[in-house]
Amino acid sequence: MQPALFEAFGLTVIEAMSTGLPTFATCFGGPLEIIEEGVSGFHINPNHAGETAQKMAQFFERCRQLPEEWDRLSAGAMARVSARYTWQGYAERLMTLSRVYGFWHYVTDLERDELRRYLEMFYCLQYRPLAQAMQA
Repeated sequence: MQPALFEAFGLTVIEAMSTGLPTFATCFGGPLEIIEEGVSGFHINPNHAGETAQKMAQFFERCRQLPEEWDRLSAGAMARVSARYTWQGYAERLMTLSRVYGFWHYVTDLERDELRRYLEMFYCLQYRPLAQAMQA
């Protein structure tokens, strides 16, 4: 359980998930993107301790009644980390972004206005949809 009021990235959450532990982490910050609710872990609101305790108790009760529930969540957590949060994946995404930037740099002079337009396009295509999905 990671009950921080806010977690910027969530390395401890990723570490716990990579071992297959059931993970309960704050719904504020990085863990909101890392955890798929009910699939790879659970979001908690650290401001509502009663709800958090109830969510944990319900999970452990389900595990008592259906022992495969622990395995399902554990497999989901490890799959999520493997798919999204490995050094290999990070390096590949970084190299892809550098190639995109390199391409634009090669085909244009990249004056300040062009750079601003490129960054705005990148923001609109990549980051705005991610931010909107997190708000939903």
